[in-house]
Amino acid sequence: MLEVLLSACLTAVVPQEPAPVMAEAVAVRGDTELSPAEAFASARRKAEDHVRERWEDRAERALAGQRPFWVPEFIATQDVRRWLADLPIERQLRLVDREDQEREHEFGNSYQTTLWVAEEPRSVQSGERQLRRRLSDLERTTALKYGGIAASWVALALLVGWIDRLSRGYMTGRLRVLGLASAVAVPTVLFLV
Repeated sequence: MLEVLLSACLTAVVPQEPAPVMAEAVAVRGDTELSPAEAFASARRKAEDHVRERWEDRAERALAGQRPFWVPEFIATQDVRRWLADLPIERQLRLVDREDQEREHEFGNSYQTTLWVAEEPRSVQSGERQLRRRLSDLERTTALKYGGIAASWVALALLVGWIDRLSRGYMTGRLRVLGLASAVAVPTVLFLV
């Protein structure tokens, strides 16, 4: 009776899927160092570099898909670089497993650490939302800057025309040069801010 019950239980057992963390985990091997702490620090740096590269790829894809034609590429790229520099990489990283290797040499021992790392899914979703929000804010501020440039050009044209009328054409050439210099300076100042 017990044999029938055990065989029925074993046939009814469904194999479990591996955890999604293990499927997403990546092995990152650090450099060979002379102490275990340095080996772990080396592997940790390489893991952070790996996650940083993944975020750079995500940011490039988001930028290519979300950047409208009126936002200059160099401004969008610079803004994304600033966002990536502020991104806390260490919070995006989760250590799944660790393997330390010790090798014996005639001059002493060397150590190498391999880390299996995965990204935190909630942190990835949050970071992607922040990136999309940052890009939409960039769109809005760029549109406002373009509007400010157009308004300043109209104001400069009216001001130069009014001063030219007051001077009765005496300073027309100088006013045009001053107006053109100001018209070139306004976009430069607005996009540097």
